[in-house]
Amino acid sequence: MAEARSAMDAGNFTDAITLLDELIDKHPNATDLIYLRGLGQKRLTNYQAAITDFSRGYVQDQNPRAQLELGEAYALNAQFDLSVQAYEAYLSAVQDSRRPGQKEKAERLVTKAREAAAIARNPVPFSPIPLPGEVNTDEHLEYFPSLSIDGQRMIFTRRVNGENEDFYVSDRKEDGSWAKALPLEGINTGYDEGAQSITADGNYLVFTVCNRPEGAGSCDLVFSEKQEGKWTNPQFFGPAINTKAYEAQPSISPDGLLLFFTSTRAGGQGQEDLYVSGRLPEGGWSAPVNLGPDINTNGKDQYPFWSSDGKTLFFTSDGHPGMGGEDLFRTVLGGDNTWSAPTNLGYPINTPANETNLFIGLNGRTAYFSKREIDPTTGKADVDIYQFELPAEIRPAPTTYLEARVIDAISREPLVATARLRPVTGAGAEKVMATDQEGKFLSLLPSGQDYALTVEREGYLFYSDRFSLADGLLTDEPFRLTVELQPIAEVVTESDSSEEDGSTAFRNVLFETGSATLLPVSGQELDRLLAVLAEADKLRVQIAGHTDDVGSDADNLRLSEQRAMAVRQYLIDGGIDASRISTIGYGEDRPITSNDTEAGRAKNRRTTFRLLE
Repeated sequence: MAEARSAMDAGNFTDAITLLDELIDKHPNATDLIYLRGLGQKRLTNYQAAITDFSRGYVQDQNPRAQLELGEAYALNAQFDLSVQAYEAYLSAVQDSRRPGQKEKAERLVTKAREAAAIARNPVPFSPIPLPGEVNTDEHLEYFPSLSIDGQRMIFTRRVNGENEDFYVSDRKEDGSWAKALPLEGINTGYDEGAQSITADGNYLVFTVCNRPEGAGSCDLVFSEKQEGKWTNPQFFGPAINTKAYEAQPSISPDGLLLFFTSTRAGGQGQEDLYVSGRLPEGGWSAPVNLGPDINTNGKDQYPFWSSDGKTLFFTSDGHPGMGGEDLFRTVLGGDNTWSAPTNLGYPINTPANETNLFIGLNGRTAYFSKREIDPTTGKADVDIYQFELPAEIRPAPTTYLEARVIDAISREPLVATARLRPVTGAGAEKVMATDQEGKFLSLLPSGQDYALTVEREGYLFYSDRFSLADGLLTDEPFRLTVELQPIAEVVTESDSSEEDGSTAFRNVLFETGSATLLPVSGQELDRLLAVLAEADKLRVQIAGHTDDVGSDADNLRLSEQRAMAVRQYLIDGGIDASRISTIGYGEDRPITSNDTEAGRAKNRRTTFRLLE
């Protein structure tokens, strides 16, 4: 007996069971031996064998805790209704217990078992696939996956030889497979680095460090920025983020403006709570806000993942109704800044074990998470990264992105400029971005609405564009643009007789269908033309209207003239002298593409302007 216990304590469960088998053959009614063997079988994930041992009536009579172990073994074996019965029997057995908290614990176990049984009655599609040996290994633990915006690079945490945590990187090869993972250069140290999150542009990495001499608490959040292709020395977040408590598991929004994380700081709802902080204009971070009792419970609420759609949060909790361990949940931030009731992702995504480290790609469909598996012969635990498809009803909105480079149209040199992106349909604030020194900027475009883009720099004519995603359909490729800003001096023409030279199309000046009434969203783009004309007060402008070929020639000509006049009136109302504005309507006479498709007709329905001396 002592030898078997020693083997069990040392984690040698197979050896322990062999010894116990021999002892039980000699003492078939030895309840302590049978119970101990059941524990070993459960640790080896031999759940049916464990159930057999724990189910023996005389074992339960001698040791009511066998009912508790039986309930867990049934749950781990996906026999959830039987798990409820076992936990109920355990509750009955300890009903009159004088041990502090024993009855209350039994009641909680019964409640959780009933929740799990209810969830398991409505299973969701789930077919996880382990990533290949280039990422996952047998000798190390791999977890916390995160992907670059294009899905071509994965950064993850690897615990090497069960000790040091480091970051590793794997790139997709041309055939779509993953290359052998290599250590992330410039970040890894002799200490642990883990639980990372990276912005969409790949230039801002947030992660967790623990037990650092210069840290504020047990675990803290740090960040590193990529400059000229290299990572800077990690810096600790300030006292608004890091406290003497535990701060970990960051999820930074793709644009780098929101930071979700886990903390055990005072004032929370439970053991671990979720918080969010916003980036301040000067670069610091606001005081973190607890996500509140709708999200945080009196248990553990951890591992946030903020989706690229800008409204869906996934997290792990053992306090909401679930399968028994730490389950994955989903909540959506509404237009009134309140969270929807958290939704369990369902069984078998969630199990009686712990599910953590969720990451979801831009398509809203492909998900990654880490899963713990036990070798049934040795009892050794391994953690690997898996890929699966989220059920349709719990997917965040799919997202694409805009990747642009701004250059001078004449010199072809990159320009530092200001880009403004705003939703044309639906809710949402305007996003203002500065290009980097190479003239580049990047922004996500969640589906479900249209977007208006304006790029501007002093001394240049503004550029505008429009991205139509209101139908929810995304192309396979992102939007990649070279934005050519025209120096104002170069686009001014001498005559208003020809529309072909120096003409610029308004991309976001919109009218009511079949009407010359400007839609409110047109104001922002027309205001930029107002600013150009106000600054260059010697210039004139010609406004031209165009239509597609739907309808009669006469009606189209009239509509194009009326729309040009509507823009003229807007400029006059904005303070531009009427003598500086001329208009012309071309109807359907000057298409820029075929009218055979709706997309072509949409391009031909346009209003343009030219700056004149």
